[in-house]
Amino acid sequence: EILTSERFNAIFGFARDVPRDLFVKALHPDDFELRNNAHKTALTSGKLFYEARIIWPDGTLRWIRAQGKVYYGSINKPLRILGTLLDITEFKHLQQQKDDFISVASHELKTPMTSIKASMQLLDRLIKVDPSSDKIPQFINRGNSSLNKMQQLVDSLLNVSKITAGQLTLYKTRFLAAQMINECCDHVRLTGTHELELTGDTELELYADRQRIDQVVVNFVNNAVKYAPDSNRIVINISKQGDMAQVSVQDFGKGIPAENIPHLFERYYRVDTSGIQYSGLGLGLYISSEIIERHGGEMGVESEIGKGSTFWFTIPLN
Repeated sequence: EILTSERFNAIFGFARDVPRDLFVKALHPDDFELRNNAHKTALTSGKLFYEARIIWPDGTLRWIRAQGKVYYGSINKPLRILGTLLDITEFKHLQQQKDDFISVASHELKTPMTSIKASMQLLDRLIKVDPSSDKIPQFINRGNSSLNKMQQLVDSLLNVSKITAGQLTLYKTRFLAAQMINECCDHVRLTGTHELELTGDTELELYADRQRIDQVVVNFVNNAVKYAPDSNRIVINISKQGDMAQVSVQDFGKGIPAENIPHLFERYYRVDTSGIQYSGLGLGLYISSEIIERHGGEMGVESEIGKGSTFWFTIPLN
């Protein structure tokens, strides 16, 4: 026999009192034995504790934590358990995010660190054998490139910390959007793999934090290069929309599946298409969206499978 509160019923997804067997049947099949073992242990230890998944009537998966104390009769026979139930779904999601982040961050930092170590070892040997070798600058450049990647990863982490603490400060100045875009996209032009087209109002002046807006544009362009490797054309457009300035970056790659679009600006979310794992912490678009929001603007994306994607943002002109 089970007596429950309204909140207990609601945690299981029921709007009313239901028979005990329905509560038990709501448990995820893989956690059923775990729950039974916890109850068996409680009969001897006097304490009930377990965390398990439950399936709501609508198919939604939730997490619960059950805690209780066993009360005994005069002949030391268990009579009842008085306990509490807690919905820990959000806690489990945050825990999973933390675990995923640690895993991704460790992997992403390990790659440039390994490259730096290898470059330094080769340099050490080369200097001892042939100090005038023309390969020395090559290894130095390779090491610097890996250091820059590590710095970008660490900067992303620091930016997230500042956003979380509400300390992302903006230093606004007036500057030409076209000039800022041309300067921040030089790294793509220098590789020679992609053609950048700057269109629209190239005389439009922005009033914003130049470094932060530069960061947003670079993130858009880098994503266009990363997720549309088979398309070498990227179009960047500047336009005036009423009292707002709009900047958009368009690629002509495979496009983004509709089910992924609502999650693109979430922290640690990384698009995975056709089983290809891309590098990065999954923080770029999240940080970019926060930067634009702090400016009083908006960010969005339009995408069509087979035709490409357009990421855009708007910020106030004044």
